[in-house]
Amino acid sequence: MAEVLTHADTSLSVAPDDCRIALVPSMGLGDGCIYLVLAANLARAGYQVTVLSNHFGALDEWLPLFEARLLPAPAETFAVLDDFDLVISDMGSMLTRHAEAAETLARRYVFVGTLKIDSRFAREPAAETLARLPAGKARLLAPLAAAAGPLRCLPDDSVSMVEQAVTFCRTRLGLAEASSDIGLQMPCALKHRRHADRVMLHPLSYNVKKNWPALKYLALARRLRAEGYEPQFVLSPKERCDHLEVFASEFEVPEFPDAKALAAYLYESGYVIGNDSGVGHLASALGVPVLTLYRKRRDGFCWRPGWGAGQVVRPVFSLNFMREKWAMFMSVNRVARGFQMLSQKVGGGR
Repeated sequence: MAEVLTHADTSLSVAPDDCRIALVPSMGLGDGCIYLVLAANLARAGYQVTVLSNHFGALDEWLPLFEARLLPAPAETFAVLDDFDLVISDMGSMLTRHAEAAETLARRYVFVGTLKIDSRFAREPAAETLARLPAGKARLLAPLAAAAGPLRCLPDDSVSMVEQAVTFCRTRLGLAEASSDIGLQMPCALKHRRHADRVMLHPLSYNVKKNWPALKYLALARRLRAEGYEPQFVLSPKERCDHLEVFASEFEVPEFPDAKALAAYLYESGYVIGNDSGVGHLASALGVPVLTLYRKRRDGFCWRPGWGAGQVVRPVFSLNFMREKWAMFMSVNRVARGFQMLSQKVGGGR
């Protein structure tokens, strides 16, 4: 229902669909997937939503609730964002890569951080932008701007970031019917888990401290192959440059030109196994079972993939003075048992 506001002698009729909102996720694929929860729920509430991301711009056809565009060129960024009534951005997005100070940008944009956020960036969120809008539109968007701050609302590490994003939508954005559904619609030519025995292993991540050793991944892949599965490895373009020969001499390592090609391949695969990384989040959002290898034993691991079926394998124990040696305490047998538990959970056990 449109909100009728009176300003001076003019009646203003304002509804969410009068408002154009841009969301700028983190540059990382995993954090970006979490941000899609915000985009989908704002779109279902009636706002005109555009996501600016090189990852999700390639998936625009699969995300019908909102528009997804590739990132603008750096020199064009601010001009493109000026076309929107409100911009909500992660602190790890392209905006904070520019030379302009984040504290200055925070008066134009709304920073919602998947990670911690400096309180300075939430004091007067988008104040300059709201001041330029018509009164009715500014009043409608002000509560969204006031949500600036950390995405985490619940002080519980066992709550996944997907659940945190849903809670943020309900409690901070005022979207009472918010859900974790990001509205993915796959092309009819694709079939979910068509290749049920294909296991995609992602052995690397941006943080080498998260990575289970490559030799252990290869040993796991050999075991899976002996059990009748079809293990393949997935590497980012940079990872292919640096590590392709480690895996390609023995297993397939398909190449993907963009996120859409990767998503299509994952969608038709049976399982994904990997470190805490964006590939696992994307696979989870696609409903593909994910086994995540996590280096810490005791924390709640809120960053685990939070949509479909999943299983987390942790070291058998951890010691503070040996925390960088966590992989020593996660054997191939332990990970294989975790995979067996996951496959039984989804009805594909052997």
